[in-house]
Amino acid sequence: MKMLISIVLLSLTSASYAEVNFDQGVNTNKVVVDSTYAPLPGVKYGVPQSIRTTRDCARFNFGPSDNEIMSDKVWLRSDEYRTECYTTYVPGPNGQQIPQQHCYERLYQTYRSQAQINIKQRKLLPWEKETFEVCLEGRWLDIYTIEAGYKYKTKQVGYNDVVFELYPEYKVAMKPDLEGLNYSEFSYNKDTKKYTFKVSDKWAKEYAGEKVKIKIELKKDKANWFDSSLGTKEFTFDVSNNYSMEFSEDELVKPETNNNDSYRSSDKLFETRGYYLEWGFSRIGKISKDTYMDKGETNRVQK
Repeated sequence: MKMLISIVLLSLTSASYAEVNFDQGVNTNKVVVDSTYAPLPGVKYGVPQSIRTTRDCARFNFGPSDNEIMSDKVWLRSDEYRTECYTTYVPGPNGQQIPQQHCYERLYQTYRSQAQINIKQRKLLPWEKETFEVCLEGRWLDIYTIEAGYKYKTKQVGYNDVVFELYPEYKVAMKPDLEGLNYSEFSYNKDTKKYTFKVSDKWAKEYAGEKVKIKIELKKDKANWFDSSLGTKEFTFDVSNNYSMEFSEDELVKPETNNNDSYRSSDKLFETRGYYLEWGFSRIGKISKDTYMDKGETNRVQK
């Protein structure tokens, strides 16, 4: 299997992440610091009102590999700004001096660090991809899990030149491949008044012993109006290379009556351009999550 590695650099002023698999920051005494702060002559400064730091991130994508992976190295930079304030006095209406405060933001110092990721040997399924981000914000360098196929133990090596070593502990189910299932036929038999829907499974070998659920919704394509739903149906199969479904409109679970139901029955007002399916699938088992994968629409058929 070929290794897929891509890096996308992101520069963000602020962000938050739900998943964090690394909680050890960089040694703050070792981060490269460029100080650009210089006070203006003759101006007395008070206590800074606020401190703001920018956030710089690099995104790393990894595909399947039979060996451990070392990413490319990237430079990250974070700027620290401080708001400084000083007071001047202007004459008042009665000759008294009125204080006025003036504040401005100044670049105080810049932090820089190199970063890369080393993933130890693990096995992903052919369609799986892992994504991590490394971000520098002020003195702090952290790694975040965006999407991963394993629970990893993380070790930081180095200071200015940092390598995050990821050691796989156990496999974690990921979303199934959207392109794993594709339909090969959608047709209508006027004699039997039944529809036929056929789907092929690209990963039948990998999912052997598990099940797949396919959901279909039959819809009427109306010209110059909203398409109407004629009902839904779900089919569950043992995983195989191909799945065939035959059904009539009577077998469908009809949509609930709503305010638009009168329009569904007013077919004479709108031209029917055909019938189609909106469909999708989900995997049932331990290999992947049971996330519903929306496959969109089929071709149109005539009755």
